[in-house]
Amino acid sequence: MIKILRIMTGTTMLAVCGFMMIVWAHGRPEPPLTQPGTDSIRAVKLRFTFASGDSANVTEVEGGTITVERNGKKLTITPYIRAQGQVELRVFQAVQREGKEMMEAVDTLLVDKSLTKLNRGNLPFSVQVLNAEKMLPPAALAASGRTCCATTCAGTVICGVCVCTDCGRCGPNWCDCAIPGPIDG
Repeated sequence: MIKILRIMTGTTMLAVCGFMMIVWAHGRPEPPLTQPGTDSIRAVKLRFTFASGDSANVTEVEGGTITVERNGKKLTITPYIRAQGQVELRVFQAVQREGKEMMEAVDTLLVDKSLTKLNRGNLPFSVQVLNAEKMLPPAALAASGRTCCATTCAGTVICGVCVCTDCGRCGPNWCDCAIPGPIDG
């Protein structure tokens, strides 16, 4: 009899704690992943300048992936928007292990509107923030297919949501992509 009473008490306590957790979690709003509001998605616009002189302007959503490939070397870059117009870039390079391509972390750097050199990894270049407060409409982003790729005149392939290189462009119809040139103030 005492054993049954203990089982019933334990089960009741577990149910009450579970119910309390559900009520507590229901009252808290979900933390935003990439959307500060329901009508826009945060994105960043970056300029990449390569040693060969070719360049690209790339727009990517926060937490998305930008891919840069040249001569069999590949980097992926994930942007995260930080305070005061700065963007944290997490950089990974492709490496071959046991016949499989794997991504290996090579750098994390904080960039802003000034030119920052990325020397670690197998594809060195410079990067700068053109717009750290870009807002994209979710419906237009969903309809775009999210990723496209364009090639620079020197043969570097860059993929993102919106890509403009010195030799071409790709992106959805809202992509405000002009051929890269000097930054205006």
